[in-house]
Amino acid sequence: LLLQGELLRQERDDAGWDPVAGYTRSRTQALGGYVYADFNWATRYNAGLSFEAFEQPAAGTPVEQSVGAFAGLALLEETTVFRADWRRHVPDGGTAFDVFTLRVIFSMGPHKAHQF
Repeated sequence: LLLQGELLRQERDDAGWDPVAGYTRSRTQALGGYVYADFNWATRYNAGLSFEAFEQPAAGTPVEQSVGAFAGLALLEETTVFRADWRRHVPDGGTAFDVFTLRVIFSMGPHKAHQF
């Protein structure tokens, strides 16, 4: 089981100029992060879940979120992998949409010797 996560926080001061008031300063804050779990229950099979959410660095913006699930199969070894991936994305206060992706990952290069 592989668990991974990250939390990000941004706090910044924006300087500006107002002809009447002179120099101005405004503070913006944003928070975001993700959590990822990948379970490899056999040599060739794995599945997992993910969740992410973040705010745009501007005052009063809604939180953008995404949740997903995937399942994968490695045929002969780790150089050829098939993965089906589903993700539901909810943009900034907009209408949610789903994305389904089928990936084939093939890599060449050094790898362990084949057993015959």
